[in-house]
Amino acid sequence: MGTYFKQQDLDRLRDLRATLLGMEDRSEGEAAPRYWQDRRDIELYDQIFAARIGWKWDAVLDEIEDRHGLPAPKTVVDWGTGTGIAARKVLGRMPGIESITLFDRDHAVLAFARRSVAEAFPAVQVIAVTEPPEDAADLALASHVLDELDEEGLGVLHGTIARAGHVLWVEPGSKRTSRELVRQRESLLQDFQVLGPCTHQASCGMLTPDHKRDWCHLFAKAPAEVHTTGEWSEIHRELRIDLRSLPYSFLALRRRDLGLADPKQEGARLLQRPRFQRGRVLLDLCDADGVRESQMLQRQDKAFFKDLKKSPSDFRFLKETDAGIEPV
Repeated sequence: MGTYFKQQDLDRLRDLRATLLGMEDRSEGEAAPRYWQDRRDIELYDQIFAARIGWKWDAVLDEIEDRHGLPAPKTVVDWGTGTGIAARKVLGRMPGIESITLFDRDHAVLAFARRSVAEAFPAVQVIAVTEPPEDAADLALASHVLDELDEEGLGVLHGTIARAGHVLWVEPGSKRTSRELVRQRESLLQDFQVLGPCTHQASCGMLTPDHKRDWCHLFAKAPAEVHTTGEWSEIHRELRIDLRSLPYSFLALRRRDLGLADPKQEGARLLQRPRFQRGRVLLDLCDADGVRESQMLQRQDKAFFKDLKKSPSDFRFLKETDAGIEPV
């Protein structure tokens, strides 16, 4: 018996996690299984797994705000909303949104999402639909959908994206899903500028033969309080979930026909986790010239080396100079 969770709830969470982890291993054409059997499954999913997805959205929104400033949409569509965590995170960071359309084919989870979003943001018009919305939106959201979509579903999602001014798309940081998101990036380059995670508008270096075993993923921090609360300690112990950081991949886009200049970013993107060895660290860097492994010697900058080891997610971009590698 758990201290904070009933044993039956822990069993439900284990089953949910097994289903989620199995999504990526589905064979081509196999239908995605339904996550939940009843309302309690949805509540537990939102409490634990959606919360972790929310931390990834925090990282993405922080980055876009730091690099470009957040968009200021009036209308938003959340495609495949689930319990509405992406919608709630975005509404909490972008004042001025007048209406948000939540789309999910599952009636039960859609009702949960509508209620949770409406209660948290009563001034926003919340529209819940079980068929893909056809109206244009200033901002389209997609969160953890690639592992569930077949080609037909992906085409429907692209239809929503094509009618949006901005797009924020967040996925797990697993190899298969991340590489699929890279392929989606390539298919959207003609009509959209890339705001993140990339520093450039060129084709992705991960698609070259030399990098077919690699994938573009980042790590989000969990909130500090997660490491001090009994509830999350129990989740870590019972479900074997790593609370230190969360791998994720994302894509932030802006329509080219808005007439804005291509965004610019100094330096190269730091991908994955730095690999520390005795007296040096190996770094995977990405920019318009491609993806490459670089190394930094500890003696070049002992203070930066220490900071990078302590908190690598604080350093999104690095600059290679004659003196070595420096933070941007």
